[in-house]
Amino acid sequence: MASVLYLAWQDPQSRRWFTIGRLRKLDTGDYEFVYVAGYEEARAAAGMEPLVGFMEPNLRYLSNRLFPLFQNRIMTPSREDYGAYLRKLGFDKPPQEPIEILARSEGHRTTDSFQVFRAPALERIDGRLHCTFEFFIHGMRHVRPEVHAIEIERGSTLYLMWDFQNPHDSNALTLRTSANHLLGWVPRYYCAELLELHKRGHAMHVAVARMNKELVPSWFRIMCRLTAECPEAFRPFARDEFRPLAPLAEL
Repeated sequence: MASVLYLAWQDPQSRRWFTIGRLRKLDTGDYEFVYVAGYEEARAAAGMEPLVGFMEPNLRYLSNRLFPLFQNRIMTPSREDYGAYLRKLGFDKPPQEPIEILARSEGHRTTDSFQVFRAPALERIDGRLHCTFEFFIHGMRHVRPEVHAIEIERGSTLYLMWDFQNPHDSNALTLRTSANHLLGWVPRYYCAELLELHKRGHAMHVAVARMNKELVPSWFRIMCRLTAECPEAFRPFARDEFRPLAPLAEL
């Protein structure tokens, strides 16, 4: 099964985020990039121009190597701190595919306004369909300073709260500990799916997958794994903004 990641862009003026593209590692070994309908919205609302290397929005791009736009977001293995970097991302050993590193790191760079996020995985647990979301907690720089001194054990349960009065996103979901310490937020690109599952009455569970105790950027502090029951017909990211613009590029 292909690995599926999406590319988001933030308008520097309005600070609004748009999902603009989809990256896949195909079973053939090739990489595929296509623009999605969110790009058209970004172009209309914020004047976004095509990306270098992907100048035609309606084409399907294929390569036997990871495209430079994405490869440049992965630390070079020759760097002395490469092993430590992988451990911070939760890898016990180097993954076979660089796209896995990209999925964990979200492609963070301080020099631009792009972010990468993984589509949740669908799997059967005890005969029932579940989707699994893996992510680092967002927005930890905005929580109370003393929270950063809390040590949370791997496997600890975290709890979701709907932050419906959030002025930036009415779908926002916060994460707290059993002692009611607010840790931060679920990445915004997962919230609509999770709220829809919640409204349908499907159970979900959030556990700490890794906590980096050493000095790291706030976005690499706590990694979570969220598992949710879902209906048989459920397909994540089925909204129009995720629709590929290139013909013959459906999942």
